[in-house]
Amino acid sequence: MFTRETANLRGWLLLVMLASSLAVAALLSQSKIVLDYSSFRPTAISLGILIVTAIICAKRGFTRWSLVMEILSIGVALSILGLIASYLATSLSLPLADELLASADQALGFDGAAFILWIDTHPWMAWLLMQAYASFAFQLILLPLILVMCGQAARGFGLVLSYALVCFAACLISIWFPAVAANVTYGIDGTMLQAINPQFGFAFLEQFHAVRDEMHFVFSLDKAQGILTFPSVHTATAVICAVSLWTIPWLRYPILVLNTGMVVSTLTHGGHYLVDVIAGAILAVAALWFVRRLAEVSAPIIRQQTEAQPADQVT
Repeated sequence: MFTRETANLRGWLLLVMLASSLAVAALLSQSKIVLDYSSFRPTAISLGILIVTAIICAKRGFTRWSLVMEILSIGVALSILGLIASYLATSLSLPLADELLASADQALGFDGAAFILWIDTHPWMAWLLMQAYASFAFQLILLPLILVMCGQAARGFGLVLSYALVCFAACLISIWFPAVAANVTYGIDGTMLQAINPQFGFAFLEQFHAVRDEMHFVFSLDKAQGILTFPSVHTATAVICAVSLWTIPWLRYPILVLNTGMVVSTLTHGGHYLVDVIAGAILAVAALWFVRRLAEVSAPIIRQQTEAQPADQVT
């Protein structure tokens, strides 16, 4: 269970969480964003319970359950930090890149508007894609836990670490490529859609414009939305999840199908351009490769004895 690779990736994950916490705190102090701390209270309480439970399980020798609680708490904390980082990047209010991204799609021969409207004429496809798109958060919570419970803790920590690296890299890249949404650029209004649920593709616009335009913006976890367009974090997450679960035979193909649907749904439900999808996939491959290298190196933040057993493979 607790192999050398698990210990290494666990250490790197803790190091990334510490570094990102300090970086986000420092950037917040210099930004126009103010946190609504009351909105964080329920999540903070839940994290506290998870951490205490992880400590108790570790002391009683329930290693697997301790790792489950630990990976869940770290994953939630990093997701919140990544969400705040995306608002920090967007708040810089650089010129919108929608025209550039739409031109890139055109150069690739992809007609995003036609694709969205075609899916909208097929209700069953629109519904399935919506379920795939909405599985984003559930997969990030459940899949690392499944990996740990199946004895592949290294892959579980690797999944969360890859996702964290993708989030922060996407936030950095998006500073120079802020974009509203493909459907807005195409002139597709939510009221025009018959089968596609407009919730995901339009709900974030209020937050996107507010953090760009307001002189002082209050970040509330209750109202927070995914506001990054380029690159697509949904696509990157889909690739990471599909690769990470490939070693579990009974889940391999269901997860592959689900995440293929998630990638497609970013174009129909997520307001993404095709170049967002391509960039997200490239980012995911890079993160997976980097995490595989990190699995071979001990993190300076932690040195822990591991059991003498065959190593988990990370990819």
